[in-house]
Amino acid sequence: MRWLIRNWHLKLGALALATVLYTGLVFSGSFNDQTFPGVPITAIGQPNDTYVLTQELGTVDVHYRFAVNSPNQVKIGSFAVTIDLAQYRMSLAPQLQSLPVTVRPLIDGVTILSYAPTAVSVAIDRLGVRTVRVLVDRGEVPAGLEIGATTVSAQEVTATGPNSLLQRVDRAVARVHIDQSGIDVHNQVQLVPVDIDGRLVPSVELTPLTVNVDIDVRTVETSKTVPVRPVLSGAPAPGFEVGDVTVDPAVVTLRGAPDVLSGVTEVLTNPISLSGARAPLTATATLVMPTGTRLSDVGASGPTVVVPVSEEVGTRTFLVGLVCTGQPSGSACLPQLSQVAVTLRGTVNALAALDPATLSVGLDATGLAPGTHVVKATLSAPRGITVVGISPATVTVTIVPPASPTPAP
Repeated sequence: MRWLIRNWHLKLGALALATVLYTGLVFSGSFNDQTFPGVPITAIGQPNDTYVLTQELGTVDVHYRFAVNSPNQVKIGSFAVTIDLAQYRMSLAPQLQSLPVTVRPLIDGVTILSYAPTAVSVAIDRLGVRTVRVLVDRGEVPAGLEIGATTVSAQEVTATGPNSLLQRVDRAVARVHIDQSGIDVHNQVQLVPVDIDGRLVPSVELTPLTVNVDIDVRTVETSKTVPVRPVLSGAPAPGFEVGDVTVDPAVVTLRGAPDVLSGVTEVLTNPISLSGARAPLTATATLVMPTGTRLSDVGASGPTVVVPVSEEVGTRTFLVGLVCTGQPSGSACLPQLSQVAVTLRGTVNALAALDPATLSVGLDATGLAPGTHVVKATLSAPRGITVVGISPATVTVTIVPPASPTPAP
């Protein structure tokens, strides 16, 4: 007995070591050591009336041992990876503090060997409440519009959030859009907490979250001077034509929105009828105002339009016979041509009524001696008609003296 109990602790240790070695030898082929990466960390034990500033706690890579013959399957939900926020010292809030990570298996047959990281830095802040002013941000107002009275349903709202972020909030902004059409704003708009530079402050809640915004939008009128163009309808009587039309005043000044006036280049009148006209017309015209415009001078009368109407003037060429005059008594005047071309100018109606048979081109042979001579052709045109030209302008004539009397036998 004395021999058995002598150095008993050494003998017991050797037995335990042999047992471990035997167990490892027997079961070494029954387990797998693996690493499960990216298991998310979950926070527990958050103190009341606090806000976790560190929203992303990160993940942990878990190194574990798992029995090969286990009926369970290892997946991301097989591990509980947590940090206890109750260990955070609120007296140092909102500073970053390192909290230990705890990993435990949630299924049988899994043994946690190690994990990394073993701690993470976390910042927690106490929740606070304060009142902030409400401002309306209208953005860029389109050209041609002006903003009138702006009404908001609340001048102040309550902001709730972590104290470190809450103290950055300068105002609650209601952002609205002013439409180019100039429609008044009557919208329910969501509020956004921003700092003094207009940047969004995260993790802050506003109560109420929306306000009603009413904005009076008016169109800014400008002026533009454009010409007046008379509109004529119908045609004058046959043989009559229209001269240069005059308008008094020749321009008018319009008022309207800039985008409307930019597309206006002239103002037309109501149609002025010329049907069958034989004389000049004078009319007070009515302007056709472009949509969205008005006259700068509201009391101004319509412009006076003068339309000259006169007989149409033209030219016409006739073939006219030749007549000798002034030749010596008893002598014969013999032109080498029987006709010449005569171009006359006059009203179209007068030329159309002219009978060529009543015309004759004269060849003045006064004082011409017997023989051949070149004589200028002339024509006395009817009243109201002028001679444009005679072709040819001269005609060769032969003056033949009378025959000598035969002596009496």
